[in-house]
Amino acid sequence: SSGINAEYGQVRELGATGEPMGEWEYGCNDGFNDNAAGAICRTLGFRHGASMQVSKKMMSASSGVFGWTYFSCKHDDTLPQSPDCTGTRYEDAMKVMGIKAKCFDFDRIAVKCFDHAMLNINVKLEMDTKKFTCSVKVTKERNAMHVGQEVFQEVSVRWKLDDQETKLEHKYNKKRGFTVKARELNNREFQCITCEIYIGDSMLGMDEVCKDD
Repeated sequence: SSGINAEYGQVRELGATGEPMGEWEYGCNDGFNDNAAGAICRTLGFRHGASMQVSKKMMSASSGVFGWTYFSCKHDDTLPQSPDCTGTRYEDAMKVMGIKAKCFDFDRIAVKCFDHAMLNINVKLEMDTKKFTCSVKVTKERNAMHVGQEVFQEVSVRWKLDDQETKLEHKYNKKRGFTVKARELNNREFQCITCEIYIGDSMLGMDEVCKDD
């Protein structure tokens, strides 16, 4: 059977024996999941990955056409060409769904790649006119990781502006998480801000917000 080959935000079809078919095309993020992001990252030599919002900087760095949409994988230990990963040709989705399937430049697939597994914890980055707050919540799903307060004493945060690690003055509250005052960023030019939560060198999770969101 054929499969899908992927690199960063572009995908292309593979033949039955794994040979590339056709040109690289953009993938639309409709239906895209973190398992698929991990599959893409493993083709680049990393162990894990996560989906992210494409930034203006990333959009301006290249141009192309959409070829695939609804690219997803069932598991987080596979490659894009695995039978556990599926995708739909963009033109086929447009024929079936019409305007509902239409994708724009800001809908491109984008991924972050890393070698440490993210644990089963939700990280949420929120902003208002006064502050940015990065909160950490343990999920209540089956097999979720249970983290006590004594562990959270070792939690640290790393901030990134447009994928560049940046030192920001922040405060920590056990209930609210890590907070940065908006005025801390007044003189900085950026499109997206990311918070990554760690225990030691292990990432618990991450989230990102962009000015266009």
